[in-house]
Amino acid sequence: MLKGSQGSYTASFLVATTPQNAWKVLTNYEATFSAMPDIKQSKLISRQGNRLEVLQTYQASYTFGLRIKARLAITETPPREMRYRLISGDRMRSFEGSWTLTPAKGGVLVKHQIKIDPEIPTMLRPLFFELNETNLKQSMDIMRNLMEQG
Repeated sequence: MLKGSQGSYTASFLVATTPQNAWKVLTNYEATFSAMPDIKQSKLISRQGNRLEVLQTYQASYTFGLRIKARLAITETPPREMRYRLISGDRMRSFEGSWTLTPAKGGVLVKHQIKIDPEIPTMLRPLFFELNETNLKQSMDIMRNLMEQG
């Protein structure tokens, strides 16, 4: 399920898996996120305890075919939450969000909150958000499948 608009969204789904497995998939930054339709590369740059830096390269319809790089600061609170925020990036004013995993009857409730403010002309913003929402729905389906497979 996806709620929100104009760059501020909450996506959630129930997955039939354990919290430990869901966490393992979510925090496999290179393999899991490289499986997303818009992420061409996801690379772990550094890790110090529960604080990480990841470099991701996006290319999708919502980037209008351009390769967009983003360096993200990530804070993990195992096995329940992962928060991220933009350190630096191409064509983005801000980008932040969180993933939360909550044990539920039948598995784990996965919730992804995201806020993105692209640095693009005003006239392109409605199209950007429409294309980004479509991509976000696809990404959530992929994440659910990865978590179910383990």
